[in-house]
Amino acid sequence: MSGRHLPDRPLRVLMTSWAWSSHYLPLVPLGWALRAAGHDVRVASQPALAPVITDSGQVAVAVGPDLDHTEVHRRVMAGLTLTGVPAAPAAGESMRHWAPARQDRVRRVFGVFNAYAEAMLDDLLAYARWWRPDLVVFDPTTYAGPVVAAALGVPAVRHIHGVDVTYQAREVIGGYVAALADRLGLVDVDPLGAVTVDPCPPRMQIPDPLRRLPVRYLPYNGPAVLPDWLHAPARRPRICLTWGTSTTRLTGPDAVTLPTVLAAAAGLDVEVVVAVTRRDAEALGDVADNVRVAPDLPLHLVLPSCAALVHQGGNGTLLTGVWHGVPQLVLPRLPDQRFHTDRFVATGAGLALPADAVTVAAVRSALVELLDGTAYRTRAGQLRDDSWAMPTPATIVADLVALATATPVHS
Repeated sequence: MSGRHLPDRPLRVLMTSWAWSSHYLPLVPLGWALRAAGHDVRVASQPALAPVITDSGQVAVAVGPDLDHTEVHRRVMAGLTLTGVPAAPAAGESMRHWAPARQDRVRRVFGVFNAYAEAMLDDLLAYARWWRPDLVVFDPTTYAGPVVAAALGVPAVRHIHGVDVTYQAREVIGGYVAALADRLGLVDVDPLGAVTVDPCPPRMQIPDPLRRLPVRYLPYNGPAVLPDWLHAPARRPRICLTWGTSTTRLTGPDAVTLPTVLAAAAGLDVEVVVAVTRRDAEALGDVADNVRVAPDLPLHLVLPSCAALVHQGGNGTLLTGVWHGVPQLVLPRLPDQRFHTDRFVATGAGLALPADAVTVAAVRSALVELLDGTAYRTRAGQLRDDSWAMPTPATIVADLVALATATPVHS
């Protein structure tokens, strides 16, 4: 039967992400906004993500088995290292004309995400058929999301994390989505969804023909307690050094450049706050007197007091720095990080050093340039203003309701 949703009851919104916290956390503010507007939200993922979901105040729905990420990575990528993956196509281009061997290396990287999608598809569909959501909001590498939405005849909303590097891999992602859709007897499932919720300031985003729904980025790094030492302003220029939650897990500890950055800062009249995972913090050993190691400290707590941010180039870290108007030094390691970084540096709000140029002297020179130059602070402030001018998650709830209520339902 077919018909239309009526706006006489709260919408049911099914959010979904595979079990990697940095892929779920960017969706959290929209989930809050939907709940605050009176709508019903459930978040579906593998069981391992349930504590992260419930810590964010949402209801977790376990779908599919937990996977051993190391095993999946080893099996699907078969010896290909992430640092050996080709750079993403330039903005406005695609992989359509790449040589098959070059495309295959990218396909193997995105095949890791596909392994999770295959594992969760049947359970996600079974739950969705029972709960009957009006809308499916999916992380861009959770391919089961748009497939399940298509099976139910409801809109799929793609929620990206920042600079849209997954759009650059749309041909590869489309192939995986098509294979999953074929399992359910579906054709022509759009891997990009009906609309893309986009928290990236326009001057950083890539040009493309997508229907985008701009939204203000709101930093969320998990539950937190403000430490006592952040109750007072910094006595010297404060530099925050972070390395995200994924880079060391994906590239190994030998790729971490934290000691190089600390050595570069040792001769400067600054305070350094190292906000890294507990595992990365434990690997540092003894540090200088001007260094404070703060494991698992959410960035949005420390950045208001900082004059500079040094990091690996993940979308979440970049946009948290943007939200606070902090000049940034980016040291990207992975292909997606390099793509994000190029878009950020083009705004003039920071600097970058490629992996083979990260030396103590080069990092110290970049830090001095960031701290002494007003141009970076000015442009970082302009980029922050761009971010703050974007619609809040609460504002775009009405757009999502309109999308859901205008869509025929098939059952």
